[in-house]
Amino acid sequence: MTKRVIVAEGPDFLARDGLSLEPAPWEDGLRADTGPGIFEWWYFDAHLDDGSTAVVVYLTKPFLQRTDPLTPTLFLTITRPDGKKLSDLLSYPASQFQAAREHCDVHIGPNWVHGDLRRYDLHAESPGLAADLTFSGVVPPWRLGAGKQYYDEALTCYFGWMPAIPFGTVEGTLTYDGQAHRVRGTGYHDHNWGNVGLNEVFSHWYWGRAHIGDYTLIFAEETATKDFDHQKIAFLMVAKGDQLVVSSGQPLNVQADEEQSHPSGKRYPRRLDFHWQGEAGTIHLGLRRPELIEAESVLITLPAWKRALARLFVNPYYFRFNADLELMANLAGEAVTEHGRALYELMILH
Repeated sequence: MTKRVIVAEGPDFLARDGLSLEPAPWEDGLRADTGPGIFEWWYFDAHLDDGSTAVVVYLTKPFLQRTDPLTPTLFLTITRPDGKKLSDLLSYPASQFQAAREHCDVHIGPNWVHGDLRRYDLHAESPGLAADLTFSGVVPPWRLGAGKQYYDEALTCYFGWMPAIPFGTVEGTLTYDGQAHRVRGTGYHDHNWGNVGLNEVFSHWYWGRAHIGDYTLIFAEETATKDFDHQKIAFLMVAKGDQLVVSSGQPLNVQADEEQSHPSGKRYPRRLDFHWQGEAGTIHLGLRRPELIEAESVLITLPAWKRALARLFVNPYYFRFNADLELMANLAGEAVTEHGRALYELMILH
């Protein structure tokens, strides 16, 4: 019997989790148990004016090791202005993990982050690298409905996602090559948690975000596995300034063209078009001339012996791009066209 993905929209789902329409600070605190079968992470990325970037992720366990006991892990990547990527993945004893439930306050070894949906201060370090950054939200926190997808009719298997800072400013210090570099720029933060293996329920997904002109966008289309009849799940958030104008789980019409081969054996499109139509109007997103900025097997997070064994059966792959974006929107009778850059990813799990 074919299963279905249930997107947790509507007042019943809000009431089920004790949520109001607007996200509250506790929603960015610890949301799940830390034991086997359950995962959680707090993700931050920054694009700085000097051309550097930083990604910091605080995880209760590595990405593909959901069934492990609590294994607090820090992922830190700094890409220098010249494009060279410096990256570390560090795990710590379970005793070196603390997280509050009332708001975001996570400690993993010497690394920490705390915030309240408006401002976040974080510190992350590894041998030779460090990030000390402050994120300040420009666009308010957002979630679609209750921020969850369920994968069974009993509503026990789920994946949760909430962008606490869909778009904001960043300032602070990045340390690499033996020097501290003062930085300023823009950033994003989201929070994910759940108790289902993403490789068990997703075939692949496109996910992206952009800030062009007065508009901030988050867009995604997920394709479930054949057990769910390859069901499509879509998300679209559009804000103008600091005001939300579209929050939708309605289907996106996605067209992917000009497939490009990669040495991994995977393929990705060089042209992507997303079209949305709803009560508020229409939106078209055209992504062109993608610059491949990351391409990596997701198995890299596994121990070497597990990695070699897993590759005999599957090799999930992650692609990250920076591309030209054309936004054409007709909302509330106002037609606009904007051009800029968008960051997006393609995750291939099957």
